[in-house]
Amino acid sequence: MLTILPERELNFIDFLNKNYPLHSDIRLSVLQGYDAVQSDKSGNCGFAVFLPQENIIMLPTDVPDEVKAMNDEEFTRDFVIHNLAHEYAHALQFNGVREFEESRMEEDADAFADKAVEEFNSLIKKVCVAN
Repeated sequence: MLTILPERELNFIDFLNKNYPLHSDIRLSVLQGYDAVQSDKSGNCGFAVFLPQENIIMLPTDVPDEVKAMNDEEFTRDFVIHNLAHEYAHALQFNGVREFEESRMEEDADAFADKAVEEFNSLIKKVCVAN
């Protein structure tokens, strides 16, 4: 079977699209493995990045060893989707869907990611309990 992302990540993308829709397409570039990515001319780099000029989120899919070494199962499990949600928040910001203060752009994206991942995990727990 050909897959691009694990089912959990695909379900999270559906969750974002349903609960936080955008009226423009955002492409997701899935980067197999892990390496820091760098934004265009800004010099910002990190695990994932949103490129507003192209409306692309670049998302590595392997959790870095230093994160795994923290021995925090929940943090490790949510690492990729949290980074995806953070970059999706930037897509919402740059596409005028989410208001933000320029000086607090990163804090706003982190807060959005925390909230979205918590909502998603709560939804998953409800589905599991119902079944």
